[in-house]
Amino acid sequence: MSDDFMLHQVSPDDWMIIDTRFGATDAHHLVACITEDDGRAEVRWFRHVSLPMRFGSRIEALQALITAESPTPALA
Repeated sequence: MSDDFMLHQVSPDDWMIIDTRFGATDAHHLVACITEDDGRAEVRWFRHVSLPMRFGSRIEALQALITAESPTPALA
């Protein structure tokens, strides 16, 4: 798991994805808001990412972001 992103719970069903590379007052700090309900997660992205708005869980959404934001290794 990446140290750059973390989940922060704001209510029993709501979570935020935070980018720890930016300070709390920086607009880039907040990446997404996730509402988890009945075995699904609805994501509202605050950053341009080519990811869906629905996942099976908040963890799946976080993992998808980490994968999407990971640098691709250079081809030899």
